[in-house]
Formats: sequence, structure tokens, C-alpha cells
Amino acid sequence: MRRLVVLLLAVLLPHETSCSAAAASGDRCSRRCGSTTVPYPFGFSLGCPIPLFCDASISTPILPYIGENGTTYRVIAFNSNTSTVVVGLPPSCSRSVPEAKRELSGGNYGVSSRTGLFLRGGCSGINASAGGGCSVPVDVMSRLLRTAQCTGLGSDTSPAAVACVASAPPNSTAAVHGQFLRWEKVEKQKCDDVLTSTVFVLTAEGTATLEFGVAELGWWLNGTCGAGGGERCAANASCTDVKTPSGELGHRCGCVAGMEGDGFLAGDGCYLAKRVSKRNVAFIAAGKNVS
Repeated sequence: MRRLVVLLLAVLLPHETSCSAAAASGDRCSRRCGSTTVPYPFGFSLGCPIPLFCDASISTPILPYIGENGTTYRVIAFNSNTSTVVVGLPPSCSRSVPEAKRELSGGNYGVSSRTGLFLRGGCSGINASAGGGCSVPVDVMSRLLRTAQCTGLGSDTSPAAVACVASAPPNSTAAVHGQFLRWEKVEKQKCDDVLTSTVFVLTAEGTATLEFGVAELGWWLNGTCGAGGGERCAANASCTDVKTPSGELGHRCGCVAGMEGDGFLAGDGCYLAKRVSKRNVAFIAAGKNVS
């Protein structure tokens, strides 16, 4: 039966995409995609808690959801310290709000509250031009609209017709609340499409910046720390409960201060920050490894 599932995935995926489930033995999680290794709990086989697909031609992971137009969403970076993943979300005038929600939501991940969505087309919600908590310079939005080739829509191509919706970034004391985008705020705008997105980033110097054309996803594993979830954490890692977008509680493992790694027994565990990891588990950039 497992072999049949693998064969079906190979048929359903686009020709440039492959799944390395056949390389896995038993329930072990295969985390290699070409020359790239992703951090646990992500991987490319049936034994991985959060499965991804693999674009082997450029050693790049992609989200398992394939869009209505055959669109795939490539992973740009992982961050085990914040339990987040950054994916590319290029400008598009034909990505409906329901489709975007399906593309960016999975059984164990969802859009983080640091992500803002730019909506367009028929927006009739309250404060459609200002949206729900974020804004963008007119010249930047004009470039995004031109890149997306939003033509033949009359005045709807103006920057003022784009709504920006975001949730407030969680503060450092919010352990289980406010970590994910509230999709009800997005749907309240009653817009047709998600043009693109931006991520709120706080630099090491403490300044705030916005990265356009990307979305940040937060992830979790099922069950709480008190229900045995913490047993999956490695030594020198802590277990943290997280409130998921559905309202249920999940958990994450993370290395304590001064240590690096994915924090999981089944992964690379935790090691001293100055030690060179044997695997590239911190970040991946399209087309190359970043150790």
C-alpha cells in the first residue's frame, strides 16, 4: 500500500517535482532534498510529522499544496529558533482568498501574525483602502501591481483599491496566543484575490523592516507538552505549548539559550552554538545551503 501511495504522488506532482519517500526506510523521516537537508519535523517521506515536496532540480522544498493554476510555493528559509518557515508568495492577480488560505495552511502550520496580506478586487469591507492594520507606500504597491500584470481592470488597478490586512505581532510574553494571522479579518474585507504578502521583520539592531513577496508560516506538532509531547524534545531543549489557528493546543521543541539545532530527539537535537552542525538545519535559501 505504501508503494502505491508513493507512485500516486509521483504521478500527481508536476514533472520538475519529486518526493523522496522511496528513499526512506520504515517510519524514518527522510530530510534530504537534493543537496539540501531540512530541519526536523519537516521532511519528504511518510515518516515525517510535517511533509513537504521536493524540487530536486534546484534542491528546494515546496509546500505540498498545488495551486489551481499549477502554482507551487517554494520554501526560502527555516528558522528553528522561532519555529517558522518563510515561503515565496509572488504577486498574482488570480489567487483567490480561499485558494490562498488553502495554499498557506496545513495540518501543522499556518500563516503567522507577522505576515500581512495585500488584497484586491471588489473589496467592500470596512476601511478597504487601509485594511486591517498595515499599509504600504503607493510607489511600492504600484510596482507590485505592474509585476502582477493586473490589466484591464480600470480604476481597480490603483494602489488605493488594495486592502492591507495584518494581525499584531505577538509580544515576547504571549506564549500561546496571537501567533497566527486571523483569517476572519481577511475575509471581512470581502476582496476577491490575495495580490501578495509582506513579513514584519525585527533586525538584530532592533529596527523594523518589511520583506515583500514572502509569507511566514508558524508550525507545531499535535498534542501538548503535558500530554507527552515533551518526550519528543532532545536534551537541552524546552517544550512550549502553542495555540493553533483552530483553537486547539499543539507544542514545539526549542533549544535553550546558547545552543542551536532543531530541538528534537528524532532530528539533530541541540548543540553548542559555536559547534559546526553536521547538517544544514538552520536556514535554506533557494538554490544553495546556508549553514
